[in-house]
Amino acid sequence: MTSVVLSSILLKMVITVMLLVLVAMIIDLGSGLYKAKQRGELRTSEALKRTLTKFISYEGGLVIAAMVDMLINMAHFFELFGVNALSNIPVVTILVGIFLLIVEFMSVREKADQKTKKQQADAAALIAKLITKEDFKEMIETLKNNQNSKSENEIVD
Repeated sequence: MTSVVLSSILLKMVITVMLLVLVAMIIDLGSGLYKAKQRGELRTSEALKRTLTKFISYEGGLVIAAMVDMLINMAHFFELFGVNALSNIPVVTILVGIFLLIVEFMSVREKADQKTKKQQADAAALIAKLITKEDFKEMIETLKNNQNSKSENEIVD
């Protein structure tokens, strides 16, 4: 009987952690939509798909953490080491939940202009990877040739 009661307490704690992470994700989504509006970006279904993917990975991770906690509880793991105070607390789920809440907090705190700068830096890095040294030299030569032809045309006119 006490095992069932303790398991229900464990389950209530797990559900509480999962709900807290869900609320944090909703706050982050609202914050992201607001930041996109500030930057004048279109709010597309692609962003919502990313949120759905994040939801599945976050909540799925919490379910796995809860299963680990259930196994720890069924094996009386903490009692073996004399830490009875932790015996019916979902320690793994709480730790994973804390980590996810910190990630969401950092995401909400990220300023819109910082996100824009990060996206620009990512785009520049991608372009740098795509353009080889030879391509860059060729672009410079083309620009020089265009400048020279403009200068010659101005002299002729």
